[in-house]
Amino acid sequence: MFDANQEETVVEKRSLETIKVPASLHAPAMPNQFDIPQSEHSNAELDIRSPALVLATAASSRLDEGERLARVWFDRNDLTGDLLPFLQNTLQAQFTEQDVELIKVDNAGLQYTTGWISRSQTAGFWFWKSSEVKERARFKLLYEPRPHGRAISLTVSMLEHEFFDENFKLKGADARRQEVNLLNQIIDRVTKEEVAVARANKTKTVDVSIEADFDSDGNAALISDQNIDIVWSQLDKVFTELNLTSNDIDRSNFTQFVTYKKPTQGFWGSLWGSQAPVVLPIAEGEYQFVLKRKGDKTALLLLNESGVPLNAELVQALYEPFVEAVRRAKVEL
Repeated sequence: MFDANQEETVVEKRSLETIKVPASLHAPAMPNQFDIPQSEHSNAELDIRSPALVLATAASSRLDEGERLARVWFDRNDLTGDLLPFLQNTLQAQFTEQDVELIKVDNAGLQYTTGWISRSQTAGFWFWKSSEVKERARFKLLYEPRPHGRAISLTVSMLEHEFFDENFKLKGADARRQEVNLLNQIIDRVTKEEVAVARANKTKTVDVSIEADFDSDGNAALISDQNIDIVWSQLDKVFTELNLTSNDIDRSNFTQFVTYKKPTQGFWGSLWGSQAPVVLPIAEGEYQFVLKRKGDKTALLLLNESGVPLNAELVQALYEPFVEAVRRAKVEL
């Protein structure tokens, strides 16, 4: 899992000559405030490789400024779903593919240790090609979730290291380099899993649970099996598909004041075969979109500008275009 072609680079020690002054001139004063003081490491080899950086390339990943450990944070998003199981499954898949043992230390699945991860070098070619292990290491992987569970950090730390060639003995920050290298591989795997989920979401058919019925007060409404908070959080995407513009929001009463304007398909859209916009069977103007609880479900009511609910006939006519807008918005209602 480590790069076997990594090269060690050292700086050749060089000394600077003093200025040669002609005999007829005086030598300039040489202040010593810019002199580099002698150090016990003056004769040590200087590592000029670029620093090992954690690459937060996954959509759910981020870094804390000034972080010194090999650590990354993951935040829950639409691609991860329940975050901890997603990360645990991704980690297991990564090490299974690499044929490296992954040992769960605790029952919660927050701490793991790896088997030996070897670094080899190949010699020869074709039938005479051989591989020789030069070093190997074991690591600890630690998940630390926030109490709310929507953010989890992953820290990689080296437990053991063995080398079978003196050139592969750990020096300086080599241990951290290997920790960062392993962490970046895990982040890369998380990225691939997110892409796979995004592709699956793009092709899957949205399951719509909405039906036309009545709310608890007997008003005609569209009823969703989702709870009121989930429906409220996804309305904006549906409004975009319906060409509804939100002008004001009353969060405490789950009400949005909207303006409806019938959408039109432009010339270029029809020429290139774009989907025709969803048109609601109501007049253009001001409306109120209200959510109400109905047991574990949610009632969606459309009221006119005066706050009067639309009649059952209009609500029934709204059903098909509203369901189509939900499918296009790819939300779960």
